[in-house]
Amino acid sequence: MNSTRYLSALALMLPCAAWAQSSVTLYGVIDAALTYQTHANSSGDSVIGLQQGNEGFLSGSRFGLKGTEDLGGGVKAGFTLENGFLANSGKLDQQGQLFGRQAFVKIGNQYGDLAFGRQYTTANTMLYYVDPLGIGAAPSNSWLVYLTGQRYDNSVSYTGTYGPLMGIAQYAFGGIAGDASARSSQSFGLKYAGGPVTVIGDAQFTHDSQSRTARIYIAGLKATVGPTRLFANYIYSNRDAGFDASNGGTDTASITSMSTGATATNAAAIGSVFASKRRDDFFTVGASWLATPAVTLTASAMYNRTRADGFNGTRATTYGVADYALSKRSDVYLAVAYDWVGGDWSGLLGNSTTNWTGGAGKPLNGNNNQTTVMAGLRHVF
Repeated sequence: MNSTRYLSALALMLPCAAWAQSSVTLYGVIDAALTYQTHANSSGDSVIGLQQGNEGFLSGSRFGLKGTEDLGGGVKAGFTLENGFLANSGKLDQQGQLFGRQAFVKIGNQYGDLAFGRQYTTANTMLYYVDPLGIGAAPSNSWLVYLTGQRYDNSVSYTGTYGPLMGIAQYAFGGIAGDASARSSQSFGLKYAGGPVTVIGDAQFTHDSQSRTARIYIAGLKATVGPTRLFANYIYSNRDAGFDASNGGTDTASITSMSTGATATNAAAIGSVFASKRRDDFFTVGASWLATPAVTLTASAMYNRTRADGFNGTRATTYGVADYALSKRSDVYLAVAYDWVGGDWSGLLGNSTTNWTGGAGKPLNGNNNQTTVMAGLRHVF
């Protein structure tokens, strides 16, 4: 009887010991903003509402679960499930996917982590460190991701940190029988963070279902000088003729958030498909200043030039943000952004053209400039 009781007690204790070495965390961000925007449609009308493009200016709203388990010997396993949602309507973001922001499992030790699932692209990860807002959320400050993409499906990544160096190597499987290249993606990012300086570099190659390729090279810098942080980055993008990363379309690549060409229901955008080769040169400079322990002022300028056969267009954005921290987890902000386009991108803002694909078809019928003002409240949990 004593032996039976001892074994029963031991059995009850074992799960408790395992639980003590595991943890699951619920986290999230909600960012909502009252918005005024000019030239919101092809007629040039203004609009007042909640959110711009369904997002706050600083952050996309989300909630997620993170878990880790200590397996002993310095080895840990874990997972991340992160859902994006629209705070103004409660709807799912990221094409309506339940865990459209991130969904992966990982295992690692002191030499690095292996992760499997839907993950951020290395370009998006590296730009986070050298962008004034860590890549914002509203179309006025996040349109660079139409060139780089934000997430890979079906991906395997290795992340390792060695002193001031961090490296990420990533491969996304295309999953097309008989063609290993189609819809696959390969990338490598490197970050150096030493003292007040952070330097990043990234190379990324994404293939659509016809094995056409988008090549991305990125370099960036962040420097801290007292209460001021300075930012600069450059993106070089080169796409094969006809490259199409549309999500859910005929040529569905493993990458998402690279907008596609115009269709009967999708107006042309900065990431549209071009019939010829396309090159983009994208520059960002900016600064943030901690004016007081509670007040941060941020300003930035973004510029892109698109060139292809018979096409030469530019788009630019300047923005400023005044952010006041109510606490460590809550803040309010006022953001003002001014966008303008030129050359063959003329008419891009607020356009309703549905048959324009970079240099062919009817000209864009929108506006050449747009002003956006957002008063927002953000809470992190």
